[in-house]
This record gives sequence, C-alpha cells and structure tokens, in this order.
Amino acid sequence: MNLLTDELLRVQASSGLYTMSLPALMSALGRDDVVSLPGIQRHQEDAFHVFLCYLAGVILSRRGHTDSAQPEEYWLKGLRELTGEVGDDAWMLVVNDPCKPAFMQPPIPIEDHGRLKVKARTPDELDLLPTAKNHDLKQARATCSTPDGWIYSLISLQTMSGYFGRGNPGISRMNTGIGNRPLVELCHSIRPGQRWRDAVERLHVHRGNVLAGAWGYDPQGLVLTWLPQWDGKSSFSLTALDPFYIEICRRVRLRGEGQIDLAEAIPCNANRVDAKALNGVVGDAWHPIDVGSTNDKALSISPQGLTAQVLRRLVFADGIRLSGMQQPLTGKSETAWLSVSVLVRGQGTTDGYHEKRVPIPAHAQRRLLGSTVPGDPLATLSRSAIDYAGKMQNSVLKPAIFSLIQGGPDKVQLDRDSAQSWWQRFGKIYTTRWSDAFFPWLWDVPTSFVEEDILKDWARWLRTEALEVLNEAQAALPLHSGRHYRICVQANRMFWSALYSERNFPFLREAKERNDERIANTK
Repeated sequence: MNLLTDELLRVQASSGLYTMSLPALMSALGRDDVVSLPGIQRHQEDAFHVFLCYLAGVILSRRGHTDSAQPEEYWLKGLRELTGEVGDDAWMLVVNDPCKPAFMQPPIPIEDHGRLKVKARTPDELDLLPTAKNHDLKQARATCSTPDGWIYSLISLQTMSGYFGRGNPGISRMNTGIGNRPLVELCHSIRPGQRWRDAVERLHVHRGNVLAGAWGYDPQGLVLTWLPQWDGKSSFSLTALDPFYIEICRRVRLRGEGQIDLAEAIPCNANRVDAKALNGVVGDAWHPIDVGSTNDKALSISPQGLTAQVLRRLVFADGIRLSGMQQPLTGKSETAWLSVSVLVRGQGTTDGYHEKRVPIPAHAQRRLLGSTVPGDPLATLSRSAIDYAGKMQNSVLKPAIFSLIQGGPDKVQLDRDSAQSWWQRFGKIYTTRWSDAFFPWLWDVPTSFVEEDILKDWARWLRTEALEVLNEAQAALPLHSGRHYRICVQANRMFWSALYSERNFPFLREAKERNDERIANTK
C-alpha cells in the first residue's frame, strides 16, 4: 500500500467516483477537478488540506516553480525527492520492519520493538480524539477499515494532537500541550481544488517571510520528520527543519499482511520537535498569533468555542497577528469566507470540534482585508455591538429567565445550580441567533455612519430577539399552573425594568416615550 503508486484515496471528481494515488490527487486538485473526499471525516478535512498544501509548497519552492497546476508525474518525482535514499518505504502504509520508516511512522530502535503495544484496530480508534466526550462521535465505531481511513487518521493524530498523558506528547505548532491548533484561512472558493491552489500560492510568499525570520529554518532542511529513527527521547531543533516541515508527535506503527489489521504504539518521553519555549509561534501559515499579552503565543480557543468575539478578533486583527493564510489574493472580487476550525482540548479531554465559515462580501473585503488599523471605526463599532449583545443577554434576558425558573420571586438568585441547565438552553438559543446575524449586519453598515445611531438600531434588534426567547421560555418551562400568569408577569416586569435601567439601555425607553408621544399627538 504505497501512497505514491497505489490508488488508495477515494475521490469524488467532477466526472464520477475514483480511487487515486497521492500524486494523482494533487494533480486533480491542481485542475480543480475534486468535489469531495468520501473517506474523510469533517474534523480531518482541514488537517489533510494543510498537509497537502505544505507538501506542494515545499516541492514547488525547491524546484523554483509557483504554479500548482502540475501533472501527476511532477508530484510523484517531487514527493520521492523529499525521501531521498529512504525511498518509497516512507510512503508505505505498512512496513512490517519497525527499523524502517513507513508513512507518518518513524523507525523504532530494535531494543524498543518488544515494547510496542496494540493501540487501535480501527482508524477512528487511532485518531486524535480523546474519549471524554468522544468528540460527538463514538470511537472504534468503524466496522470496515479502508486504507484512506487509516491515512486520514494518521495525519490527524500526528499533526493535530496535544499532550494526552505521559508518553503522549503534542505537536510544536500549538501553545502548550493542552492548547489547540486553530486553522484559520481566508478562502476565495470552497471548492477543494481552488482552495488548495489559492493556499499554495500564498505559501510562496509566506515561506520567504518565515525564512527571513529568527527561527533559523533551513530551506533544504528535513521536511518529513518520520524519516529518521526516533528513540522517543531525542528532538529536532528548528534549524534542522524546512519551514514547511510535516510533523509527527507519536511513535505508532501499522501492522498487517495485505491489509491493515491494527496499529501499535510505544510511549515517547520527548517532543519530536523541540520548540516548547516558543509557545507555538513557529511560523505556521494557518495559525494566528495572540499578541495581547507580554509574550507572543499561538492562539488557543477556549472551551466556549468560536464565539462572535473570537471571530471578530480574527477579522479585525484585534490583539492578533493574522495567519499567513488570512492574507487576501489580488484580483479576487467575489465573496470570500473566513474559514476557522479547531478541536478544543483540555488535559486529556475534548471540549468539541468547532468550525465556522464567515462569508465576507466583496464590498466588505475592500473595507477590511489588509486595511484594518487600530481605531478603525468599523472595528470599534463591532466591539461595542458585541458588548451590547452580552449586556442584553446577561443583564436583561438572564434575570428574566431565572425569574421564570424560580417561580417569579421578588429577588432572583442567579447562583442557583438547579436553574443553570434551563438557562444554558435558552441562553444558547439567544447567542446563536445574534451571533448568526452579527456579521451580515456589520457588513451592511454604511461606509459613513454615526456609531450611536447604528448601535441604537442594533440594540432594538437585540431587544426583539431577547423578548422572543423569553416568550419561548414561558411556553416551554414547566410552570405551576395556578401561578402561571403571575410568574410570567413578574418575569416580563423584570425584563423591561432591567432593559430600561441606567446601567443597560435607558435610551430605548426614551425612544419608546417619544414614539408613544408621537402616536398620542396624532389622535
């Protein structure tokens, strides 16, 4: 099972379903002839995309080319050049001699062979997903293992994993072992081929910037970090690597005769790449840098996921140095998408896979991309609008919902654990609604605007949505029938009094009073 010569990857092309080798897939992507990859899971797609882009980027750079539309033979030769004397073993899924490399599997010293233990019998069991929440998927659920399933799981495990207990270190492109690796890219097309070509084009510029940096990368350095033997104790310095190095972080080996039967693993006591002191700031083209603290560090996403606040920071570079893949391409006038994906992790836990694609229309791109500066009026407006949404949720809607849950008391107790699950349900509904509307609303803001007027309109819209959620809660919550009317009246009273409070949105009362007066005068 050789990725270079055997048709191991299922590909839905424009003309039908095919199986392709790795070079054939890269050629098909260059022709924009790929619709989808039927064997891949969603959380693996972006990891595989990055893998393919780095491979293409380094091959083109070393050959002095920039055009990613190349024939299959071009990619075959380029991939073989990356392995050198090791040969095709490095692209074989199964090499039963552990002293030799296999695809994403480093050679293991002979004295460690006896310590190899069975790790997985299915591709999804091998994947990077810790079992705490099963990542919304059940591990080891595959009943029929396919070669491409093992390929995607190997890439996912080796290029996206964090620390998972002793003997299971994480990758270098991450801030600490319990961080995560968000992949952030401005996509001018969501077709796999065009997205790949656009990314590879930007990698050409990014590579020059990284080589000019202080990391000390070698433009002829090691790319495939599974080629040399690994005893689990030694590490590579960045100076030994190409800036587009493809990382591994675990010592695993696939086993089988004519097919893949299982995966074995042996613990590692050190990271494959020694970059811990850099906090994940290693020049990754897809990873933004958090510059809001004393030391720069690779951005990590909290368990709350890809909130509107996080996405706003990524759009306006607020305390963030944008990733190389967020730079727009010239000559593109259609809608673009800010694509963000991340598997949020903790210490041996998974807090879920999150992904967002924020459409940015052409007129908004002209205002935003590459031109945002501190104090930009639209950036300031966006921050204030999110503050309004949070205030409407926590200071107006939340007390009203808690009043419903607690039976309409004179004083609401917001620290009651028994009410939290109900509140989380309705709070999430409200958050989803305003978050989904936030960016389309922002893009429609006129080029010249008065912030106070725009924010008042936004506050009115938030009020309408919050009141709708309150009404839904009244219909859904199990309220005492004899007190139902009183409870609903008390919750509504709490909503409106909090809304018009001087601490929240007093200008909405003023607008209401003016409107009531205008109506009265017309009678």
